[in-house]
Amino acid sequence: MLEKEISVRAADKPGADDLMVRVYAAMAQKDREFISERTRAALAAARARGAVLGGDRGWRPPAPPCTAAAAEARQEEAARTAHRPASGVEALRTEGVTTHLGLARTLTERSVPTPRGGAVWTHTTVARVIRRLEQSCREAWSLRI
Repeated sequence: MLEKEISVRAADKPGADDLMVRVYAAMAQKDREFISERTRAALAAARARGAVLGGDRGWRPPAPPCTAAAAEARQEEAARTAHRPASGVEALRTEGVTTHLGLARTLTERSVPTPRGGAVWTHTTVARVIRRLEQSCREAWSLRI
């Protein structure tokens, strides 16, 4: 900008004229060069000490994780957490609150924690808890037969 004769003013140096701005720019350039030289020297010294620079040196397991087992573990955990609020949901159903939205509002008002420990219930969370309970009951019933 200075070469195109555009006047530059900096907020932190409002009194600086074009000559001072050129001096500050030259000093900043020289500082960048010093930083680059110091970095190169430090990397050369590290290489001389035998340090391995760059690349990924992380540990890799001998086999990749089993996604099927992870999915099964997540489903089991979800089924366990669905049983925690089950008694509260069933009690509300016997009181006459039957819609998912009504159950969600009542559970939130009564400060019953959600399966993940949250404070606010949604109709979707209630539906999922009920679906998981029904699914686990069906599985338990099929194991008895």
